[in-house]
Amino acid sequence: MLIGSLKRAVAQMVMPRIDGEKLADAAYRGEIHKLAEEGIGGFILFGGDIKSTPAYLAELQAKAEHRLLISSDVERGLGQQLAGGTRFPSQRAVSAAIDRRSKKDSDLLNRMLDAVRTESRAAGIHIVFSPVMDVNNNPDNPIICTRAFGDDPQTVEWFGKQYIRRLQKPRSNGDLDLLACAKHFPGHGDTDQDSHSVLPVIRADKARLNRVELPPFREAVKDGVGTVMIAHLLVPALDPTKPVTFSKKVVTALLREGMAFEGLIVSDALDMGALANEYPQGEIAIRAVEAGMDILLHPVDARVTVEAVVRAVEQGRLTQERIQESVDRIMGMKKKLGILNDAAPVNAKLDYEKHRKIAQEISRRAVTVVRGSKGMLPLDADKGAACFILDDDSQGRGEAFQQELMARFVDATVTTLTPDACEAALSSHLDISRAGAAVIAIFSRISASKGRSGISPKLRDAAIELLKRAKAAGKPSVVISFDSPYILDQFKDAGLHIACYDRMDEIQRAAAEKLVKG
Repeated sequence: MLIGSLKRAVAQMVMPRIDGEKLADAAYRGEIHKLAEEGIGGFILFGGDIKSTPAYLAELQAKAEHRLLISSDVERGLGQQLAGGTRFPSQRAVSAAIDRRSKKDSDLLNRMLDAVRTESRAAGIHIVFSPVMDVNNNPDNPIICTRAFGDDPQTVEWFGKQYIRRLQKPRSNGDLDLLACAKHFPGHGDTDQDSHSVLPVIRADKARLNRVELPPFREAVKDGVGTVMIAHLLVPALDPTKPVTFSKKVVTALLREGMAFEGLIVSDALDMGALANEYPQGEIAIRAVEAGMDILLHPVDARVTVEAVVRAVEQGRLTQERIQESVDRIMGMKKKLGILNDAAPVNAKLDYEKHRKIAQEISRRAVTVVRGSKGMLPLDADKGAACFILDDDSQGRGEAFQQELMARFVDATVTTLTPDACEAALSSHLDISRAGAAVIAIFSRISASKGRSGISPKLRDAAIELLKRAKAAGKPSVVISFDSPYILDQFKDAGLHIACYDRMDEIQRAAAEKLVKG
């Protein structure tokens, strides 16, 4: 499809950030409207709410000559981004909750994914950057971890297939409500570094890549996934000289041609430290397009990005044919989504309460005893408990768990330990002997640029000391991780290990319920 000028054609390939919470500000909204009027292809949405944001997006669509593709990181449901939307558990929690052999469980999963699809589309979103198809085979991975379905390819493949097929369920006329996205190609699981900050290196050889990392992406392509996101990684076995984002060997030869992928290839955010710390933003954009990227996601400056790619074409570094290939794919997907002539959200009347009940059911099922005797449960509510909340981020985590625990135990003490104050807290709360049990609840958020998914050494040592005291006093002990399940491996003295894979309030309450029925 012809777009007009070269500049407008290139603009279709650029997808900058839009902050939903700022759209109420007329000046900010005016700047976003200008980008739409200049021909930008779409936006990645962060934040907002289900009442005002869809209206602002519809207003924005009216400013665009060609309808915009609106994308968002909705790995855990619309509630991850928009207030009022339903927040579902992490992918690892979902895989723990759903028995693949059970039709009842499969139906529950489908109802969850239907809710994600209809809520996202009603909000005006067309691409959800989900599912994560990485195999999290490194326990120290600081950024994937519970975002992945698991640490074996078969689990990732099966759940990925369900997500893709249900999120991209066609309407009666063949159009799609939504595009799913398989990320982060060719696999971000086997690293202990975060590409938000540095360029991770995947050191696996080709045989291992073909056995572990690549199969989930091959299956995603076979399942018809609409978009694939490229990770900012260095994978020497695939290309020893360039980051994957800049590698034609990986993006074009392996994914586009080798796997016969016909959808949209999207970069990971171009402002991430893996690339932005080493290259000028214009050069990042040009090299990504050279590699075969269709959409340049989240650049530092959209206009600088467009101008850089235009100059590269004018100077002969890129061809107009290369730009047109991507524009044709983008416009083809817009047509497939049925949005070229209709920007209005669909399925606007939704039962959010029903969706929240689905989230609650999956949350209850996700809480898993991974080590120790299940016969320890339920704990005796009449004997009370000494509960220690390890708040690794010092952000006041665990309130829902604490409230539910206090309501279920006849007598319970709750002490919050943070990395900076754990030694003083330990000194003033030494007596576990009077409690019926010791409960240690760990909150260690997985987030961009944090650099680790474990807990601080101070908190780890404090937990080990508490477990020693519980053992000396002859008291049963339970350690619960509301984030990375791999943290539990550090606490061998605990009588019971429980993995929750997510910290959402519903899971916190479900964990307390598992400890003490009432």
